[in-house]
Amino acid sequence: MPPTALLIGPPDALARLERQLDLLAERPITIGWVVTGDPDDVIAAPVVGHVRELEALVARRRPTLALISMPAVMSDLVRSLRTRLRRLQVPDRFMPTLEDQLAGIGPRAEIDIDLASLLDRSARVADPASVRSVVANRRVLITGAGGSIGSELARIVADHGPEHLLLMDRSENALFEIDRQIARRQPDVERLPVLHDVVDAAGTLRHCENHRPHLIIHAAAHKHVPMMERHPAAAVDNNVFGTMAIADAADAVGAERFVMISTDKAVNPASMMGATKRLAELYVQELNQRSATACSMVRFGNVLGSTGSVMEIWRRQVADGGPVTVTDPRMQRYFMTIPEAAALVLEAAALVDPAAPGGEVFLLDMGDPVAIIDMARRFVRQLGLEPRLPGEGDAAADAGVMRIVFSGTRPGEKLAEELAFDVECMQPTRHPEINVWQVPTPPRGFGRRLRETLGPGRRSADPAAVITAVRQLVPEMIRPAA
Repeated sequence: MPPTALLIGPPDALARLERQLDLLAERPITIGWVVTGDPDDVIAAPVVGHVRELEALVARRRPTLALISMPAVMSDLVRSLRTRLRRLQVPDRFMPTLEDQLAGIGPRAEIDIDLASLLDRSARVADPASVRSVVANRRVLITGAGGSIGSELARIVADHGPEHLLLMDRSENALFEIDRQIARRQPDVERLPVLHDVVDAAGTLRHCENHRPHLIIHAAAHKHVPMMERHPAAAVDNNVFGTMAIADAADAVGAERFVMISTDKAVNPASMMGATKRLAELYVQELNQRSATACSMVRFGNVLGSTGSVMEIWRRQVADGGPVTVTDPRMQRYFMTIPEAAALVLEAAALVDPAAPGGEVFLLDMGDPVAIIDMARRFVRQLGLEPRLPGEGDAAADAGVMRIVFSGTRPGEKLAEELAFDVECMQPTRHPEINVWQVPTPPRGFGRRLRETLGPGRRSADPAAVITAVRQLVPEMIRPAA
């Protein structure tokens, strides 16, 4: 049986849409028009109501499909309507107007979100000269190249004339996709996809010996805080021993620069994810004291739009009809976009001081931390809806409203992150938006202690014992909010 459809849009666009549908051998059954414009003009069939009445009209008419046809300039209203329909569990299709089709504007399957506006600040872009100074005519190896940050790094590097680009990742699908993108984007760049787990130290060294990279950017890591609380050994293997494997390989082959991507969660860590990244930082600092390779670290806040980020979660929640969840109304985070994060890595690589005794930690000036509840409100309003917090009325009864609910803090979370330890000393760099922390060097023999305490063949198989061992190595660890 053909679907029963509500047609939504301006009356003239819906009249044209009806004529197009008539050309189909089996067209949807129109059960009414829901129109935009002046509500007082809603007077006669096939018009059944105004978009303000959408929820009530869906309840009465019970459509199995909604067809939206309106000009692209009405994008805010389109977003609002599609969100409301998803909440009502009515599948929708956007049918571009004839005028928009002639102008090359087609249907959009995804809801566009302006990430910079969610942060309430302007986006930052990479300095091409800085990037070119460390990338051009160099062999560059990126671990985790199929991830959100790694793939953006690969695209930027490919655009700045590397001699050779090595893309390393253990995910076959992710590696295939970034290799495909680079082949299409920069077909003349010599590149090699390397399907490999960086934790395999012998294999990692072999790849580095075969290709002798000048610059190694280590982006491979486990990053999901609650998941790593449940699997601490996996956090240790990937975040600690994966870093040790690639850093040792960089030293062994005489790479010019090694940059490790770290996190603000490494500062007074409350989670296994943060603590293992701090251990990785300490190892890189120790290595820098005895290596000809200039080693450094870059700390990020949360990255908007990355795989598994809050933006991806909220998109899915909206697609399911809501509500949008925030763990705690007091929760704050530092945020940056994927392009900002990738730019910071490459610009920091250009700022590395090979004479720094303990390695350097670079950090973008990210401004003030963002309250997650404020960002959630801005997200909902970008969809053309009005956010409704607990206690602010019955959202289910109001059209154009999206509920925001508090789900509780998750294992390993802090209410607010920090960007540096109190004992660290921040100094400016020649880049106006990047600072450097000259950090205390770790004790001698720290790497040996790591291997003896947490090595795969030496540590306990009990997750609780692994967590205890990590806490002993990271005495500044604090208790999480949950």
